[in-house]
Amino acid sequence: MKIDMEAQIIYAKKISFQEENKLSPQVMKNCFHNAMEMNNILTAEHKRVAYFFIDPLLHSFEAANRFYFGILGCNTIKKINTYKTGAGPIQAITDAAELIKNDLYDAVFIFGYDPLLSDTRKYGKDTIKKAMEIFQDFSLIQCYDLLARRLCRETDISDDEFRELADNLFNNYLRTFQNKSVAPPNSSRGKVLRDLGTDLFCLTDCANPNIDFAGGLIVANTRTAEQLNIPEDRRLKVLGSGYSIVQGDPTAINRITGTGNDLFPHLKDAFLRAQAESQIDIIREFQNKNLLLDAYTCYPPIPMALLLVTGFVGNINEIREFLKHHEITVTGGMNIARAAWNNPALNGLIEATEQLIQGHWQYGMVHGNGGIGEAQGITILGNFCGYESS
Repeated sequence: MKIDMEAQIIYAKKISFQEENKLSPQVMKNCFHNAMEMNNILTAEHKRVAYFFIDPLLHSFEAANRFYFGILGCNTIKKINTYKTGAGPIQAITDAAELIKNDLYDAVFIFGYDPLLSDTRKYGKDTIKKAMEIFQDFSLIQCYDLLARRLCRETDISDDEFRELADNLFNNYLRTFQNKSVAPPNSSRGKVLRDLGTDLFCLTDCANPNIDFAGGLIVANTRTAEQLNIPEDRRLKVLGSGYSIVQGDPTAINRITGTGNDLFPHLKDAFLRAQAESQIDIIREFQNKNLLLDAYTCYPPIPMALLLVTGFVGNINEIREFLKHHEITVTGGMNIARAAWNNPALNGLIEATEQLIQGHWQYGMVHGNGGIGEAQGITILGNFCGYESS
């Protein structure tokens, strides 16, 4: 691969509020002022720019246009893609890297904006609940319960053992959040959701997206990064990225979970392809404390599956001890340090970028999950220090 066509993150920024109607257009314009300036320079120099957008829960049809024309001040857009699941940010950065590596575009903007807290107050919880339903005969909570039960069956653990692992996961997220924030967490372990058709989940095990969030990345080739005067120590390389999708069907949940000998095969496929492209050994770098990990923590079977199929642990009985010694999120997970609806992996990518640029690690791996687990993605990032391109 030519050096000029390496995909690099040259910008990462996010903003969120836990009070409604604080994330106004002017606030976002102020926050993303540097991105606006970069866009103006790129368009003035006739650079090939694509615009990707992570869809919000409500009003998704026009959301991308409203953001890019109304907030970032675009006048013309020749290519725009939107992404509609929690794996969408990983899909977006994978697609962006491909466009850049194949010299089809010079830069790709990847942004998301979801005022879900404000929309909940404005339109009511019933509207939000209806918009979140994917299947006619199964709620998302019931689908998560089916997934958990199937994972228990395939790994030969009891319901009580599953609940204990779920507690261990939450404590891991909480410890990370407390280590990185002076503010108290906005969540604690919640009630079991038997009234919603499941008894393997607590309230805090499911994605709790009551927050207004906006954030974005700019991915560019080397020429563009240099023309924008972005120093190397403020850039990251997209070393490898991949996603894989199977049919999401609550009546055939085994398509998602796979079997005991081949759990979540699509997640394993995404991981192996991203790792092969990155040309690094993820587990070795993690063991050497050279890689930070951001698992997608929407509900316990997903981070459990990530640890199992990637080889971070040898079997499910090792997860408890692993969680005592290793942080598996960069923020504290999506239920404590949150981003709305389809944006948690974007939040993770932005946070991982910021921490890698600070220089404490050389590599980062961010995981994305979509739907009820049918869409899985992995992105591996690397800083310039000590890394030689092939």
